[in-house]
Amino acid sequence: MILAKRHQLSRRSAVLGLASLGLASLGLASLAIGSPLVLRSRSARADFDLELAPPLRSHLRTSGIRYGCAGAAPNVQPDRILLEKFATEANIFVPETSLKWDQTEPRPGEFNFTEGDSIAAFAARNDMVVHGHTLVWYAAIPPWVSQISTSQEANAALERHITTQVSRYRGKIWAWDVVNEAIEPEDHLDNGLRNSVWLHSLGAEYIDLAFRLARTADPAAPLCLSEYGIEYATASSQRRRDALLALLQKLRDRNTPIDCLALQSHLEAHQILDHRELTVFLRSVVKLGYRLLITEMDVNDVKVRGSEPERDLAVARHTAEFLDIVFSVAPPLSIATWGLSDRYTWLHQYYKRWDGTPLRPLPLDAGLNRKPMWTSLAKYIAAQ
Repeated sequence: MILAKRHQLSRRSAVLGLASLGLASLGLASLAIGSPLVLRSRSARADFDLELAPPLRSHLRTSGIRYGCAGAAPNVQPDRILLEKFATEANIFVPETSLKWDQTEPRPGEFNFTEGDSIAAFAARNDMVVHGHTLVWYAAIPPWVSQISTSQEANAALERHITTQVSRYRGKIWAWDVVNEAIEPEDHLDNGLRNSVWLHSLGAEYIDLAFRLARTADPAAPLCLSEYGIEYATASSQRRRDALLALLQKLRDRNTPIDCLALQSHLEAHQILDHRELTVFLRSVVKLGYRLLITEMDVNDVKVRGSEPERDLAVARHTAEFLDIVFSVAPPLSIATWGLSDRYTWLHQYYKRWDGTPLRPLPLDAGLNRKPMWTSLAKYIAAQ
């Protein structure tokens, strides 16, 4: 997650209520991977047919690609209809906040897995798996962690926390985001690493330690390094790509047990994707032996002009353009969006459109209807 997500909106206080189910929209023409999106008008029949199409999760059998979405734990999510949609569309449940350190170990050695257990039970009932998010992050930590000042304290805290949490969900969580957002070139530290309590107390070796502890606790689960902000034709994205690739190379040289790079993929529909440099970067990552996952995808339409149908098409096009770059290098193990419906998105907290209308960054609208973005995802998840 990006920096703003440290202040995420609690799902307990999210505004509830069904939006109108009768939204007319434009759609996407038939799309194959690598082909352009074509604008066409959609009839009521087309809308009906879209709702009858197989869910995103159904393509796992043929493509091997899972679809997931992030959300609140079922025991604190009062929107039962949304949970039904989760079970229908996804075969990965990503805990939005439930497995972060401030939730699971608010005081040293005192663990609370109520929400995590609720997610694991929901996933088991609905033939889903859980993507563990996240073990080590600079944010969403309780005060006692931020006050750690010695290497001995930091080492003990990481060992207790990672071992306890990963061991509890061994065999129930299919992959872990072990270290989240380790780089930040704008902090101007050595090697582009992020200024954090972990870097201060343990140096860059905290990353190696975290992955080795996680591997010991669950030897079978794929372990991921998660990052954002690498997609665009900007100086910032290039600095982040350079820093991240250098870190991945060093970790591989040290035989750190990292299996995957988790591409968060918080996209912005008005930005220009850097086809050449992003492709070069991803090829370099894959050449180092890492698998790719897309783990937090949404497409912010805050600066996109036009009607809702036009904005939906812009979001869908941007989704397809990005996925085409990734798939041209290697199909990801999974694609997950940071939320399923526009009804609930962290973006509402931090971005306001000039015209006052709500953002539309996710596959389903606020009325839980499938949107053009859903169609883009379906085509790539099916690997057609």
